[in-house]
Amino acid sequence: MAERIEELTELFTAQHKRQGGDRTDKIASTWATILACREMGESLEAIADDLQMRPETVKTYVKLARKAIKQQGE
Repeated sequence: MAERIEELTELFTAQHKRQGGDRTDKIASTWATILACREMGESLEAIADDLQMRPETVKTYVKLARKAIKQQGE
């Protein structure tokens, strides 16, 4: 799973307009972690508990991450 998170983090970082900042890195790693956990079958509630985030936020981040991956494939 760590490899998948790293792979997704690189992908999301490359897609952001402003790269290299702490905010970009944090967003990319958060999206990657959430998406990788979801791909492993974890529920949104469990992911939210693990990351100490609101379930609604986790749900939004999953949607955004999936959309970013879809755009990468186009």
